[in-house]
Amino acid sequence: MQSVAVRLKESIEEYAEALSSSSALQAIAQRGELRPRAFAQYLESLRQLFQESQRSLALAAERSEQLGDAPLAEYFWRKVGEELGHDEWASDDLARLPAAASFEVSPARSIGRLIALQRELIAVHPICFVAYSLWAEYFTVLLGDDWLAALAANGYERGQVSAVAKHVDADRAHAANGFEVMDCLWRGQPDQATVLQGVERAGAIFRAFCDEICSTSNASHESVVQSGVTD
Repeated sequence: MQSVAVRLKESIEEYAEALSSSSALQAIAQRGELRPRAFAQYLESLRQLFQESQRSLALAAERSEQLGDAPLAEYFWRKVGEELGHDEWASDDLARLPAAASFEVSPARSIGRLIALQRELIAVHPICFVAYSLWAEYFTVLLGDDWLAALAANGYERGQVSAVAKHVDADRAHAANGFEVMDCLWRGQPDQATVLQGVERAGAIFRAFCDEICSTSNASHESVVQSGVTD
Protein backbone atom coordinates (compact mmCIF):
# COMPACT_ATOMS: atom_id res chain seq x y z
CA MET A 1 0.00 0.00 0.00
CA GLN A 2 1.23 3.48 -0.84
CA SER A 3 1.97 5.76 2.07
CA VAL A 4 -0.55 8.46 2.89
CA ALA A 5 2.00 11.10 1.84
CA VAL A 6 2.49 9.57 -1.61
CA ARG A 7 -1.24 9.37 -2.20
CA LEU A 8 -1.68 12.92 -0.94
CA LYS A 9 1.06 14.25 -3.21
CA GLU A 10 -0.43 12.55 -6.26
CA SER A 11 -3.90 13.85 -5.38
CA ILE A 12 -2.64 17.44 -5.10
CA GLU A 13 -0.74 17.21 -8.38
CA GLU A 14 -3.81 15.90 -10.19
CA TYR A 15 -5.93 18.66 -8.67
CA ALA A 16 -3.46 21.39 -9.62
CA GLU A 17 -3.25 20.15 -13.20
CA ALA A 18 -7.03 20.03 -13.55
CA LEU A 19 -7.50 23.47 -12.01
CA SER A 20 -4.83 25.01 -14.21
CA SER A 21 -6.37 23.67 -17.41
CA SER A 22 -10.02 24.43 -16.62
CA SER A 23 -10.16 27.48 -14.35
CA ALA A 24 -12.18 30.34 -15.82
CA LEU A 25 -10.46 32.69 -13.36
CA GLN A 26 -7.04 31.72 -14.64
CA ALA A 27 -8.26 32.25 -18.20
CA ILE A 28 -9.60 35.77 -17.70
CA ALA A 29 -6.51 36.76 -15.73
CA GLN A 30 -4.24 35.49 -18.49
CA ARG A 31 -6.19 37.66 -20.95
CA GLY A 32 -5.68 40.69 -18.72
CA GLU A 33 -9.40 40.92 -17.95
CA LEU A 34 -9.40 40.58 -14.16
CA ARG A 35 -11.30 43.65 -12.96
CA PRO A 36 -9.99 45.68 -9.97
CA ARG A 37 -13.12 44.98 -7.88
CA ALA A 38 -12.64 41.24 -8.34
CA PHE A 39 -8.97 41.50 -7.43
CA ALA A 40 -9.92 43.44 -4.29
CA GLN A 41 -12.39 40.69 -3.35
CA TYR A 42 -9.68 38.10 -3.96
CA LEU A 43 -7.27 39.91 -1.63
CA GLU A 44 -9.90 40.46 1.07
CA SER A 45 -10.71 36.76 0.85
CA LEU A 46 -7.04 35.88 1.33
CA ARG A 47 -6.81 38.29 4.26
CA GLN A 48 -9.71 36.61 6.05
CA LEU A 49 -8.46 33.12 5.21
CA PHE A 50 -4.94 33.82 6.47
CA GLN A 51 -6.27 35.38 9.66
CA GLU A 52 -8.61 32.49 10.42
CA SER A 53 -6.02 29.88 9.42
CA GLN A 54 -3.75 31.16 12.19
CA ARG A 55 -6.57 30.54 14.65
CA SER A 56 -7.19 27.10 13.18
CA LEU A 57 -3.53 26.17 13.61
CA ALA A 58 -3.66 27.14 17.29
CA LEU A 59 -6.87 25.13 17.74
CA ALA A 60 -5.22 22.14 16.06
CA ALA A 61 -2.22 22.42 18.38
CA GLU A 62 -4.47 22.50 21.44
CA ARG A 63 -6.50 19.55 20.15
CA SER A 64 -3.29 17.58 19.55
CA GLU A 65 -2.22 18.27 23.14
CA GLN A 66 -5.59 17.00 24.36
CA LEU A 67 -4.99 13.81 22.39
CA GLY A 68 -1.55 13.45 23.97
CA ASP A 69 0.26 13.72 20.64
CA ALA A 70 3.26 15.91 21.42
CA PRO A 71 4.92 15.72 17.95
CA LEU A 72 1.67 16.75 16.28
CA ALA A 73 1.16 19.62 18.73
CA GLU A 74 4.74 20.76 18.15
CA TYR A 75 4.13 20.75 14.38
CA PHE A 76 1.11 23.02 14.71
CA TRP A 77 2.72 25.43 17.18
CA ARG A 78 5.61 25.79 14.74
CA LYS A 79 3.14 26.49 11.92
CA VAL A 80 1.45 29.16 14.06
CA GLY A 81 4.75 31.02 14.16
CA GLU A 82 5.35 30.56 10.44
CA GLU A 83 1.94 31.96 9.47
CA LEU A 84 1.90 34.89 11.90
CA GLY A 85 1.19 38.20 10.18
CA HIS A 86 0.45 36.81 6.72
CA ASP A 87 -2.96 38.46 6.77
CA GLU A 88 -1.12 41.80 6.94
CA TRP A 89 0.42 41.07 3.55
CA ALA A 90 -3.05 40.99 2.04
CA SER A 91 -4.04 44.13 3.95
CA ASP A 92 -1.02 45.94 2.55
CA ASP A 93 -1.88 44.81 -0.97
CA LEU A 94 -5.46 46.03 -0.55
CA ALA A 95 -4.20 49.42 0.59
CA ARG A 96 -2.36 49.81 -2.73
CA LEU A 97 -5.56 49.47 -4.76
CA PRO A 98 -7.73 52.43 -5.80
CA ALA A 99 -10.21 53.27 -3.05
CA ALA A 100 -13.14 52.66 -5.39
CA ALA A 101 -12.01 49.08 -5.99
CA SER A 102 -11.62 48.11 -2.34
CA PHE A 103 -14.36 50.20 -0.72
CA GLU A 104 -16.48 47.98 1.59
CA VAL A 105 -15.33 44.87 -0.27
CA SER A 106 -16.41 41.57 1.27
CA PRO A 107 -14.69 38.19 1.03
CA ALA A 108 -16.10 35.52 -1.25
CA ARG A 109 -18.67 33.29 0.44
CA SER A 110 -16.60 30.20 -0.30
CA ILE A 111 -13.90 31.41 2.07
CA GLY A 112 -16.31 30.98 4.96
CA ARG A 113 -16.89 27.41 3.82
CA LEU A 114 -13.16 26.77 3.66
CA ILE A 115 -12.67 28.09 7.19
CA ALA A 116 -15.55 25.94 8.43
CA LEU A 117 -13.91 22.94 6.79
CA GLN A 118 -10.65 23.67 8.64
CA ARG A 119 -12.45 23.51 11.98
CA GLU A 120 -14.34 20.37 10.95
CA LEU A 121 -11.14 18.58 9.96
CA ILE A 122 -9.52 19.46 13.28
CA ALA A 123 -12.54 17.99 15.08
CA VAL A 124 -12.23 14.75 13.10
CA HIS A 125 -8.50 14.57 13.87
CA PRO A 126 -5.73 17.19 13.65
CA ILE A 127 -3.79 15.02 11.20
CA CYS A 128 -6.53 15.83 8.66
CA PHE A 129 -5.59 19.47 9.06
CA VAL A 130 -1.93 18.59 8.44
CA ALA A 131 -3.04 17.16 5.10
CA TYR A 132 -5.10 20.29 4.40
CA SER A 133 -2.12 22.54 5.21
CA LEU A 134 0.12 20.53 2.91
CA TRP A 135 -2.53 20.72 0.17
CA ALA A 136 -2.60 24.51 0.47
CA GLU A 137 1.19 24.81 0.42
CA TYR A 138 1.93 22.36 -2.37
CA PHE A 139 -0.68 23.50 -4.85
CA THR A 140 0.44 27.08 -4.18
CA VAL A 141 3.93 26.00 -5.24
CA LEU A 142 2.65 24.13 -8.29
CA LEU A 143 0.45 26.97 -9.58
CA GLY A 144 1.94 30.04 -7.94
CA ASP A 145 4.34 31.17 -10.66
CA ASP A 146 1.71 30.87 -13.39
CA TRP A 147 -0.79 32.77 -11.25
CA LEU A 148 1.71 35.55 -10.57
CA ALA A 149 2.37 35.80 -14.30
CA ALA A 150 -1.38 36.03 -14.96
CA LEU A 151 -1.76 38.77 -12.35
CA ALA A 152 1.13 40.66 -13.95
CA ALA A 153 -0.84 40.64 -17.22
CA ASN A 154 -3.42 42.75 -15.36
CA GLY A 155 -0.83 45.21 -14.09
CA TYR A 156 -0.33 43.59 -10.67
CA GLU A 157 3.40 42.93 -10.36
CA ARG A 158 4.96 40.92 -7.52
CA GLY A 159 5.35 44.01 -5.34
CA GLN A 160 1.61 44.61 -5.51
CA VAL A 161 0.67 41.02 -4.69
CA SER A 162 2.89 40.25 -1.73
CA ALA A 163 0.17 38.04 -0.23
CA VAL A 164 0.69 35.69 -3.18
CA ALA A 165 4.38 36.18 -3.97
CA LYS A 166 5.60 35.79 -0.39
CA HIS A 167 3.47 32.69 0.09
CA VAL A 168 4.84 31.10 -3.06
CA ASP A 169 8.39 31.69 -1.86
CA ALA A 170 7.71 30.50 1.69
CA ASP A 171 5.72 27.44 0.64
CA ARG A 172 8.54 26.11 -1.55
CA ALA A 173 10.50 25.38 1.61
CA HIS A 174 7.47 24.19 3.58
CA ALA A 175 6.28 21.76 0.90
CA ALA A 176 9.77 20.39 0.22
CA ASN A 177 9.78 18.28 3.38
CA GLY A 178 6.08 18.38 4.14
CA PHE A 179 5.28 14.93 2.78
CA GLU A 180 7.99 13.27 4.83
CA VAL A 181 6.63 15.05 7.90
CA MET A 182 3.13 13.83 7.03
CA ASP A 183 4.26 10.21 7.02
CA CYS A 184 6.03 10.69 10.35
CA LEU A 185 3.03 12.27 12.04
CA TRP A 186 0.31 9.94 10.72
CA ARG A 187 -0.16 6.95 13.05
CA GLY A 188 -2.69 5.06 10.96
CA GLN A 189 -5.77 6.82 12.29
CA PRO A 190 -7.97 8.07 10.82
CA ASP A 191 -7.61 5.93 7.72
CA GLN A 192 -6.14 7.21 4.48
CA ALA A 193 -9.52 7.60 2.81
CA THR A 194 -10.71 9.96 5.53
CA VAL A 195 -7.51 12.04 5.35
CA LEU A 196 -7.71 12.33 1.56
CA GLN A 197 -11.43 13.11 1.57
CA GLY A 198 -10.79 16.30 3.51
CA VAL A 199 -8.34 17.50 0.88
CA GLU A 200 -10.78 16.67 -1.92
CA ARG A 201 -13.45 18.77 -0.21
CA ALA A 202 -11.01 21.66 0.18
CA GLY A 203 -10.23 21.48 -3.52
CA ALA A 204 -13.89 21.63 -4.46
CA ILE A 205 -14.46 24.66 -2.24
CA PHE A 206 -11.42 26.45 -3.64
CA ARG A 207 -12.68 25.86 -7.17
CA ALA A 208 -15.98 27.45 -6.13
CA PHE A 209 -14.00 30.37 -4.71
CA CYS A 210 -12.26 30.88 -8.06
CA ASP A 211 -15.64 30.83 -9.78
CA GLU A 212 -16.94 33.50 -7.37
CA ILE A 213 -14.01 35.82 -8.12
CA CYS A 214 -14.56 35.22 -11.84
CA SER A 215 -18.26 36.09 -11.47
CA THR A 216 -17.39 39.30 -9.64
CA SER A 217 -15.01 40.24 -12.42
CA ASN A 218 -17.61 39.56 -15.11
CA ALA A 219 -20.26 41.53 -13.21
CA SER A 220 -17.86 44.44 -12.81
CA HIS A 221 -17.12 44.36 -16.52
CA GLU A 222 -20.84 44.41 -17.33
CA SER A 223 -21.30 47.40 -15.04
CA VAL A 224 -18.43 49.25 -16.72
CA VAL A 225 -19.81 48.56 -20.19
CA GLN A 226 -23.25 49.83 -19.20
CA SER A 227 -22.00 52.94 -17.42
CA GLY A 228 -19.10 53.77 -19.71
CA VAL A 229 -16.98 54.48 -16.61
CA THR A 230 -13.85 52.47 -15.81
CA ASP A 231 -13.48 50.87 -12.39
